Amino acid sequence: MATAATVVFTLALTARLLPVFIYPSLNYPDEIFQSVEQAHRLVYGNGLVPWEFVYGTRSWFLPGVIAGLMEFARLFGSGPAYYLPIVGGALAALGASSALCAFLWGQRFYGYWGGILAGTFTAMWIDLAYFGPRPLSEVVAAHVLVIGLYLMAPGYAVSGWRRLAAAGFVLGLAAMLRIQLAPAVALIVLWPAEGWRRNLAPLALGGFAAFLLFGALDWATWSYPWESLYRNLALNLYYGMSEQWGIEPWYFYAGVIITYWTPIFAVAVLALAYFGTYREKRIALAAVAVFVTHSLIGHKEFRFIYPAILLTAISAGIGLAYLIDRFSRQSKPFILALPALLVVVLTSVVLLKSANYRELWTRDAAVMRASVSVSQLPDVCGIELYGIPWFWSGGYWLMHQKVPLYWFEGEKDFAAHQDAFNTLVAAGAVPAPFESKTCFGAVCVAQRPGSCAPLPMRQSIDQADIPPGLTPELKP
Repeated sequence: MATAATVVFTLALTARLLPVFIYPSLNYPDEIFQSVEQAHRLVYGNGLVPWEFVYGTRSWFLPGVIAGLMEFARLFGSGPAYYLPIVGGALAALGASSALCAFLWGQRFYGYWGGILAGTFTAMWIDLAYFGPRPLSEVVAAHVLVIGLYLMAPGYAVSGWRRLAAAGFVLGLAAMLRIQLAPAVALIVLWPAEGWRRNLAPLALGGFAAFLLFGALDWATWSYPWESLYRNLALNLYYGMSEQWGIEPWYFYAGVIITYWTPIFAVAVLALAYFGTYREKRIALAAVAVFVTHSLIGHKEFRFIYPAILLTAISAGIGLAYLIDRFSRQSKPFILALPALLVVVLTSVVLLKSANYRELWTRDAAVMRASVSVSQLPDVCGIELYGIPWFWSGGYWLMHQKVPLYWFEGEKDFAAHQDAFNTLVAAGAVPAPFESKTCFGAVCVAQRPGSCAPLPMRQSIDQADIPPGLTPELKP
């Protein structure tokens, strides 16, 4: 059994390392500038500061954890070549833990092959491989949520007070990392399963400890306890900041799922997830809670419902294990299990070849590769993002040069200040006197000879890229 669990975990880890090493891309700017860029600022002293870290709407918990990993990487060397594998590998391993939890659930409910089916489904489902290693709060919180749910051990009674307190703490971490998951966490804890009243006190105590931890961290890093939570809720619910990036109808996510999964695969996965509720309902119900909560919020993005997709995939894997167990009672389970595993793998491969997923897996990939190549250049004294918005760049996290970074708008400003930088990350044709060093598709890294004349960077990103309606008096 231990060997099978190790194989499932290794398979899941390998799939989640693909976006780290083989297909580097950027799903959304928050992936860099809300977490790893701030970690780079903590460890190396330089990094772009988005408005959220000016107005105190983000906790330093996730950037702090990543900064710890980066500091560990400094034992071996400085730069992306050292900290990218360590940070990416750690996040991929956290994502792979969900597949291990699915294996253990499937094995407990339906035996050896049940574990392999549930674990492999979770290990190989395309969205879980793509999002798994990304330093997005909703992704990290989803993986933490699954671990907390497993510690509650749905499927059999848990009497260990310490284990339940640990489960409450981990579930509390998930809710504090992503407050939109709080309804799902409440449903998990309050769902009337066997012994839920007896388990409520240690779960609540553990959750309260997580709440205090985040309060103390905000007090130490901002101005008062739970400041980032208060400001996040106030700015989004009262001032409507999230709506500045667009509002979608309540059925938006249903359309997204159908678009990416295709109708036939969407129906199949949801049907399997329903069968997964036969032995444990909380996994699927938590997915529904996440989906409904985010459907009621005006601003919507595919990444926001990653926790729902993860929980749905786990429930679907358990549902597949249920069906194989039911229909193989008169024969050897592997006779049906092996073809089912092949179908699971082929489904993800087929989806990967679709236009929607190809775009997702290659989004901004050229800029990411170019940004890393800048970190390897000698004699860089200034960098210009030519035709590339700062928020779609790799930031200092990937460029890792302790020099000014500019993003001038228009040829006139570019020409007037080109003596301030000697390196370009350029989308499209490279202007003279710069010469291309290396290109990644349509994005090239170019340099010119000579040094750089001193020119201050823009004071801070929030001055130039402040969202409409966010005024200076709202600052701490």
